[in-house]
Amino acid sequence: PGQLLEAWAAFRDGDDRLGCLQAPLAIANLRANWIAGLFALEYSGLFRILIPFLARIRMPIPLGGTSNHFRRSALEAAGGWDPHNVTEDADLGMRLYAHGYRTGTLSRATIESAPVSLGIWIRQRTRWLKGWAQTWLVAMRRPARTCRALGPGGFVVFQLLIAGMLVSALAHP
Repeated sequence: PGQLLEAWAAFRDGDDRLGCLQAPLAIANLRANWIAGLFALEYSGLFRILIPFLARIRMPIPLGGTSNHFRRSALEAAGGWDPHNVTEDADLGMRLYAHGYRTGTLSRATIESAPVSLGIWIRQRTRWLKGWAQTWLVAMRRPARTCRALGPGGFVVFQLLIAGMLVSALAHP
């Protein structure tokens, strides 16, 4: 309930270009095993450091889908969720930015559970990689148009985040 009130107040006090609010995700079972612990560490860095930083400097943000609040007009302007993309949240974050909307952050977290087996982690990560690749390939069909829509800085951030996540997967076991 506190998160909903925080989101309502942020939209009430924000301008019309505030299209989305990203709440942090916190891992409930971080002590279950080493996989859950590393997952919690990764999420902490993403939702407590990287995403708030990108929001402060008003850059595109690959949303984390289980904890977003949207201004309906922004969601409609960006075309809503892509039903064919398995990381529709990250894709939507980029499209919101391309349509002139920014994402803010909330302080109250959504609690979720991390995968606790390597098989589940691999299946989840594989799905994410597929969606990030799809997001990148769709945007890069017309790189000049994507660069114009995101602006030079946003385009660089898009490359670092989305392409960077794909390249960094080479370091996974």
